[in-house]
Amino acid sequence: MSDDEKSRLGEFGARLESEDIDVVREALDDYQQAQADTRWGVDNPYWPLDNEVRFAARDLLGRPPSGNSHESALVALWHLAEEGDADLIADVLEGAPDAGARQTALLAAGTALAEGEEPNRRLLALITAMVLDESLDVEDRKDALYALDDLDLPEVEDFIVRVSESPELELQVYAARYLAAPLRLRVHRDRVGRLAKSWPEDAGGVAKLIHEAVEGFHSTYWKDTAPDDPALREAHDELRFPPGDEGCLRAFATLLRSEDPTAVGIALDHYESWKGLRHVLEDEERADAYLPEVLARAREVLRRPMSPAEVSALNMIGTQHAEPGDAGLLRDVLTRTDSDAVRAKAAWTAGGVLDKAEVRDEKLVAALGDLILDASTGATETAIRVLADRLGTDADGILLRALREGEPKVQAYAAYYLVQTGALDRHRAVLEEVAESWGVRPPQRPWGQDPIDLIFGSPHSVHWEGHRLADPKLYRAHKRLRAPTADASYHQAMRTLLESDDRAAVGIALDHWWCPDGAVKRGGEEARAPERVLVLEHIRETLLRPPSPADFNSAYGPEAMHLTALSALDVVASEEPSLLADIVQAPGSDYVRGRALDAVETVFKDAQETDLRLVETLGNVARDENVPLDDRVRARDVLAESAVTNAVEDTP
Repeated sequence: MSDDEKSRLGEFGARLESEDIDVVREALDDYQQAQADTRWGVDNPYWPLDNEVRFAARDLLGRPPSGNSHESALVALWHLAEEGDADLIADVLEGAPDAGARQTALLAAGTALAEGEEPNRRLLALITAMVLDESLDVEDRKDALYALDDLDLPEVEDFIVRVSESPELELQVYAARYLAAPLRLRVHRDRVGRLAKSWPEDAGGVAKLIHEAVEGFHSTYWKDTAPDDPALREAHDELRFPPGDEGCLRAFATLLRSEDPTAVGIALDHYESWKGLRHVLEDEERADAYLPEVLARAREVLRRPMSPAEVSALNMIGTQHAEPGDAGLLRDVLTRTDSDAVRAKAAWTAGGVLDKAEVRDEKLVAALGDLILDASTGATETAIRVLADRLGTDADGILLRALREGEPKVQAYAAYYLVQTGALDRHRAVLEEVAESWGVRPPQRPWGQDPIDLIFGSPHSVHWEGHRLADPKLYRAHKRLRAPTADASYHQAMRTLLESDDRAAVGIALDHWWCPDGAVKRGGEEARAPERVLVLEHIRETLLRPPSPADFNSAYGPEAMHLTALSALDVVASEEPSLLADIVQAPGSDYVRGRALDAVETVFKDAQETDLRLVETLGNVARDENVPLDDRVRARDVLAESAVTNAVEDTP
């Protein structure tokens, strides 16, 4: 444990022992936040003090409440309650807590009940009484029912069967959810099925899950298919709804060892899926004994072949169980199949072979390469990913061939994975050539990424996204702005765009200048300095002129230049009060004036002193009857925030 960790735990422990209830409550809240963060895969840094947290929570519940102290304590016990806390939690429930504390107390109650070998009878009686108490809101009764979720006792099961007949739909659904657990469903399937059929279609997500449980897991790839043989169909039914583990395993073996491809495929699906065989077994470890036979059967399916069971066989082997010796088998599958699903699964399984082989099977690599260039298949993306992930830079040759010869969508995936392996430094010219051939939109966005941005850099711009500059010189300058560094060539490119007569080129340059992901990201705040004077000139010129023609910009229309210049104005407003005053006084549109007034308001809030010319301009606007009334009122309101005390004396 590091010194920082020891220090943090020491400080936390001291807070737990504080005599100030609010300090202890805040410490418990911090514990809860840290516990909530564990859903992101991180540990709770306070776990070494779990016992101290329990003690502090119990102590708070023994004191009169201060603010939300009882609720904070109950949240801690929701995570940490032990069997002995049941009576303490029962005291809270008997004390008629408010809705928030009651809900949290029920969560803590569920933890305490589940911790005991025998449930605390007092707490159990309180909870069951709440479930049946029709004077409570249904939500409170559901919370009470939820507290019984982890109790696997005959008396609790009998009670929930009784609740399932409640006239309250939501209680029916929550009771059925308890009864729909795999082992309980062996006994209560008819009851749960009858209830589910009686519910309306909008009964909610929990009801949908119960419907699925009643239907049972059919398979992954055979949902609309059943074996021809009645005995195999019966085995399938028993596998889905087993009366016991012995019958379930017997049914599984019957399907697996049959000569019916559908039956074999269903058995392989049930073994591979988390919703299948293990899910319905009481002792799921009994399924492990079948793994060697399952894998042998899957490979036999691929050798024979027993199409269409191949997709289930490949899914079963996957990357986890693939072996170097499977390389020839997978090559044969890729050569003979006409199924995209089989191709994709075979390509994915090939990744497992490449991971585990000490010597790469070049014939398998070549087969995957052929798959990439076969435009008639739907498995090219998987093949590209497998080769790029497993071979890294050794996949360059295949991916570059795909980039040159493949369909546009194949090119996009090849480009994406080439960039991921650092190919921009190795093959920039060919990548840029292909990206330019796509125009302004990529043919595909692998994993949501724009490969054009990955190749040329981002942003393209803000208000001109997708616009391609026609002039080759300006296009090259824009491309340079997108590169990740800011040196002399970067500033030369910026000036080339700003000094051009192309309004879109100017707009793109302004976007790169003001946007945090543009110049600043490439060279820090100082990267804005060389072109600052030019930018100020364009801000003034743009915002004092009317909007552009309606078809000037496809995304932002006639206000595109105004929006770009206003964004740049926000960056310099506090340092250029005269420029701001000019724009407020004579803007190119009412919209520009409104946005400029926003900038003035921000400047006034942050400034110790107010520029007198800016104050004078606001006064002029407030008195100008040619200005829309809303803007006049806004100018006066902003003026009232000025640091100049007499700023509004002569303003109407």
